[in-house]
Amino acid sequence: MKKLLCLVLALSMVLALAACGSKGESSGANGGESGKKVVTTLSAPVEIQFWHSISNPVHAEILDKQIAEFNKTVGAEKGITVVSTFNGNGAELYSNVVASIKAGNAPDVTLALRPYVADYLQTPYVVDLAPYINDPEVGIKDYEDIFAGLRDANSNYAQKGVYALPIYSYSEILYYNRDFFEKNNLTVPTTWDEMIDTSRKIHEITGAPAFGWDNLVGSFMTMMLQSGGRYTDQNGNIYFAGEDEAKALEVLKLWQDCAKEGIWRSAGEDMFFSGPFANEQIPMYIGDSVEASYIPKKNPNLNWGTAPIPQMSKDTAANLSAGPVIAALNTTDNAEKAYASYELIKYLTSVEANKDVVIGGTGYLPIRQSVADSQEYKDYLAAGHDYLAAGVDQSDCYFYEPVFTNATTTSSAVNTAVRAMMQEVIDNNVEPQTALNNLKHTVGLN
Repeated sequence: MKKLLCLVLALSMVLALAACGSKGESSGANGGESGKKVVTTLSAPVEIQFWHSISNPVHAEILDKQIAEFNKTVGAEKGITVVSTFNGNGAELYSNVVASIKAGNAPDVTLALRPYVADYLQTPYVVDLAPYINDPEVGIKDYEDIFAGLRDANSNYAQKGVYALPIYSYSEILYYNRDFFEKNNLTVPTTWDEMIDTSRKIHEITGAPAFGWDNLVGSFMTMMLQSGGRYTDQNGNIYFAGEDEAKALEVLKLWQDCAKEGIWRSAGEDMFFSGPFANEQIPMYIGDSVEASYIPKKNPNLNWGTAPIPQMSKDTAANLSAGPVIAALNTTDNAEKAYASYELIKYLTSVEANKDVVIGGTGYLPIRQSVADSQEYKDYLAAGHDYLAAGVDQSDCYFYEPVFTNATTTSSAVNTAVRAMMQEVIDNNVEPQTALNNLKHTVGLN
């Protein structure tokens, strides 16, 4: 967390030195206040730098082919050449982008996580994509084909505008041991009451915990929303430690009661449940959909399946979606480069590009409804990848972690504090109110 805060401070220094307002000629559609039209043609060929963090060989090959195809088609037509560079894992890429912003030579396009984009927005260099998306000539005419929850995530920063687009998506799903469930005549739970009941039945059979959740912060966020409460927002309001504290205490008590009863557990030293699940030490857990690719490698003989996560009610259904986004930076005030960057982003988030990623074995989910409905995707599911279907089945209730950076704290710091709070309650049996009070002190609320 200290490293993140140092990077944020570095960005704040950059902001203090930079001119106020947006760079380039960003306009007014769906955010942006200048009212000027964006540049949508090039007066001369341009070269743009694209930094990414894709190290998986299968995915890296797909991305390399997409960049080569862009350069041969859209790029050749419009005079754009893309130079794609692997720049470390996600955290390393973030550090390198921060350093490059400070030096004034940031990449034109970069992969990022949403909290990183919120940090970059402490400077005036992030390109607002809204004017391009809505432009009658070069806009994304099928923009609403992108799942609403994913679209909304990238226009929900403290600053008005669209500052990134979803590119690689995953959601949380319920993994379960098919053989164990069939042998013991168990039904996959769809509600939390059913989950508790099923967990008790499993505990009676095995004498061990029946269920866990990889992402304790995600579990807290999800249950807050499912119970009708709020977590945080892009302005830094921490509702679960304020107006919605009663809901937070209910979520913490539910987790603690189930842990005390011995039916639920945290991942602990295992870090993730894919290992214990593959080794048949726990018959069900919630993890992200990308994890599905690891289970067969750990136990190729395991007969397992996936399902949507349990819900509290249809009216408050919520499923956490996450994954890298793609954003454009413009530290040189070059309006033509900003437009060229948009063209690459548009290409890499298109229907065909998304199909390549989804059916290419990366483990990521569709970001578009048309991809989820396509025959190619249905054939891919039928060819032994049906475990991915549970993620898309929940697309109508996707939500995202709100991100913010302000003078008091950051969404990343709150995330770290929530993880510590959940571990206190589940693993150390700290009273929920005490654990929540500890969090408030950590994030500067008291």
